[in-house]
Amino acid sequence: MFNEAQISLTGYVATQPVTRTIKTTGTTNLSMRVAWTPRYQDRVTGEWVDGTTSYVTVICWRKLASNAGICLRKGDPVVVKGRLSVRSYAGKDGVPRTAVEVEASSVGHDLSKGVAQFARIRPQTGMSASEFAASQADGDQADSAGADGDLMVGSGGPVAMGDAAVPGGAGRLMPDEPGESFFDESAIGDLAAADDRAAVPF
Repeated sequence: MFNEAQISLTGYVATQPVTRTIKTTGTTNLSMRVAWTPRYQDRVTGEWVDGTTSYVTVICWRKLASNAGICLRKGDPVVVKGRLSVRSYAGKDGVPRTAVEVEASSVGHDLSKGVAQFARIRPQTGMSASEFAASQADGDQADSAGADGDLMVGSGGPVAMGDAAVPGGAGRLMPDEPGESFFDESAIGDLAAADDRAAVPF
């Protein structure tokens, strides 16, 4: 956008970050005060002296607000980048006051003051080769179990069966009784008799 003041600053979180949810839109919002104190060297004594501490209200929205609410604590050194705005308002006592705010576009820890551990949040994507193979194996195991826990023996091996036949796969339910045979002996005999009656071409 035009006519905007972009600012980058380093400081520390001066107040407890507070997260809110806008009821009308459901948008996440986080606000906190960030302060910084410049230091300068006194020309007379040669010692370093703290200057005047300045404060600014930093406002984060949506995903930045959610992530900042997890990571930031009071006292943390931070680097803030965002859009600066200065507005006037009347205080509770009627005295005009000035609010200085930064609508942050990015916030991070100041690594010149310490170390941080970053964990990137990635959106859900497709499966890797190993995950796909595992899902295929799980699917095959699920197919091998029937609705009633029975298996059907067909030309391609055990096939998932309940009480209904599998389309394109002839077979019969595995016997529940240990004495019952897997094979239909009469069918095997009919097949052998048919081979005996076949005409020999030479």
